[in-house]
Amino acid sequence: MRKSTPEPLPRPRACVFDLDGTLVDSLQDIAEAVNHCLELLSLPTHPVAEYRYLVGEGIPMLCERAIGRTHAHLVLRLAELARTFYRTRLLVHTRPYPGVPELVLRLRQQGVRLAVLSNKPHEATVRIVEALWPPGTFDCAWGYVEEEYRKPSPHYLLRICTALGVPPGETWLVGDTPTDIETARAAGAVGVGITWGFRTRADLEAGGARYIVDRPEDLG
Repeated sequence: MRKSTPEPLPRPRACVFDLDGTLVDSLQDIAEAVNHCLELLSLPTHPVAEYRYLVGEGIPMLCERAIGRTHAHLVLRLAELARTFYRTRLLVHTRPYPGVPELVLRLRQQGVRLAVLSNKPHEATVRIVEALWPPGTFDCAWGYVEEEYRKPSPHYLLRICTALGVPPGETWLVGDTPTDIETARAAGAVGVGITWGFRTRADLEAGGARYIVDRPEDLG
C-alpha cells in the first residue's frame, strides 16, 4: 500500500539514500559538463531542465539519451569526455537540498544506520559526500564501479545491507526516480520516493514506491 505524507512513517533500521536528486541538487553541474562536451563534438546541447529526465542511470545512459539516435557512434566518446570533464566541476553548484542536512542529522541521532548509493561513479560519489557532510555522517557511500551493477541492479544495495548488518526488509532505499524504486524491490528493501528531486510524484507512483514524501521533514 502506497502512503503519502503527512502520515507518520515507521522508522527503518537503515536508510540508504540516492545522491543526485535526493540528497543533493547536482543538475546544473551535470548539465553544464555534458553540454560542454556536446559542444566539443559539435552536437546540440540541452536546457538544464531537460536533464531531469536524462540523468539517473549512469553516465553511459545519460550520454546515450543526450545524443539520441542520430549520432549513436559518438556515445562512447561523449561518455569518456563527460566523465573526465565532470570530475573537475563536481561541486561548482551542487549543494544539499534545503532541509536534507537536518534530516540526515535527525536520522543519525535516532540511531538509524545511513548510507549513500548512487549511479554516479564511485570516486565522484565519495568526493561529494565527503565535501558536503562531516566525517562519520554516513556509514558508507557507494557509487558504481562495474557497469553491470548500476541501479536497478540490487547488487550494491545488498552489499550495503550486509555491511550495515541490517536485512533488506528493514532497509529503506530513498530516491527520486523509478530506478531507485526498482532497485529496492529487486533487493527486497522498501522503496521510498521523494518529490523534491528530479522526477514527479506520478513517476514514483508508476514505479511502485511504498511511500512517497514531499518534504525532508516528513521522512524522519
